[in-house]
Amino acid sequence: MRPLQAVELPPRSELTPIRLGGERIRLHAMRAGHPAVPLVLLHGMASSWRQWRATLLRLGGEVPLAALDLPGFGASDQPRRRLEAGDYAEACEAWCQAHGWPALTAVGHSFGGAVLVDWASRYPQRFASLGLLAPAAVYHPWHSAGGGPIRWPVLGALLAPAFLWFISTRTFGPRYFGHIVADLGAVAEDEMADLQWGCRRAREMRRALDYYRFPDLEAALGRIQAPVTLGWGTLDRVVPFSDAPVFTAHLVRSRLVAWPRCGHVPMVERRAECDLLLRSVWADGQPRTQAPAALR
Repeated sequence: MRPLQAVELPPRSELTPIRLGGERIRLHAMRAGHPAVPLVLLHGMASSWRQWRATLLRLGGEVPLAALDLPGFGASDQPRRRLEAGDYAEACEAWCQAHGWPALTAVGHSFGGAVLVDWASRYPQRFASLGLLAPAAVYHPWHSAGGGPIRWPVLGALLAPAFLWFISTRTFGPRYFGHIVADLGAVAEDEMADLQWGCRRAREMRRALDYYRFPDLEAALGRIQAPVTLGWGTLDRVVPFSDAPVFTAHLVRSRLVAWPRCGHVPMVERRAECDLLLRSVWADGQPRTQAPAALR
């Protein structure tokens, strides 16, 4: 593979107008690296592009990247109507069409992984290669059944401020993130700030409360035609590693990378290994390339 010429460009913000369900909204993305068709990064629940900020800084000089804020998250517009699970995939597709990109490589984490599974199953010809990091796309007994949001008309208004306060305190904040990060001592201060940023914003937390019921997309996995690389922490307490065989059994082409002693946010806990996976996903989607080096 002939790599793109390295460029030292700072991450840059862009707003793209799209139409979603008859409504005009703008989707925000943070771009880094060469101005080519990027590797798209989708964030998890109660988060934004900032989940990928350190990744953009590390990899932007060698891989073109675009960290997208899903509708209602980060700097993207919040539609007037309540969104159903499938609306996020349609918003991503409209954003892609607005840029005129014929084919994509993409990586999704947690809820962003579920959005990516839905998107790739609806538009299988869109993708050349995919990466899924602990994708929240299969049903669990502790999640409510169904594929749409839970409605919290009163309880959500009460829970969101209380939860925001809880995870913002010096005493309880580390305990909350200790639930999703296996080794909290390995997290740098700026990375912790990025994790907390989305959780401190009321609308991100409201979306999280709406979508505590994860969509069950197990049946959609077989419609994905692109090669998929799965990355999973063996100590993930949010989306358990035991889900991995469901994906490998249903996906047409897949490989699994397991990270021992890693929790739910490998881009923070396993920086080098996660960067290697992202490089591999991007390389897999490039035409006439040599096979990427084996993942370790």
